[in-house]
Amino acid sequence: MPAIERNKVCPYQMMLGEISLNPSVEAADELRLEGQCRTMFGLFCSKHKTGLLVTTAELMEIAGQYNARLNEIRHALVKIGWCIDLVKKARDGNNGYKLVRLEDSTFYAEHKESFDV
Repeated sequence: MPAIERNKVCPYQMMLGEISLNPSVEAADELRLEGQCRTMFGLFCSKHKTGLLVTTAELMEIAGQYNARLNEIRHALVKIGWCIDLVKKARDGNNGYKLVRLEDSTFYAEHKESFDV
């Protein structure tokens, strides 16, 4: 398979097979957690198409440990030039997230060293 050229692919065209779970995940949990990643990724894609934010409440409905799943999705997205950023911090904790191009990502700028690009 040819390498994906960064920023040439819309994030929702990314192959979901590129999302890899945290190595500490037990084999018995892999299918469930991969399903959570796929569901969350689909939510981000649908919201990206309409320009809406994904809220913490929506993520919590999918996965109690949504931050771990976000991290796994972010690592896959960075490879094609995209990231997920926290763009609205709410007092009640129901924050807003969205897909952004890597060059516009504040999350990536702050955590660049943790990504293997």
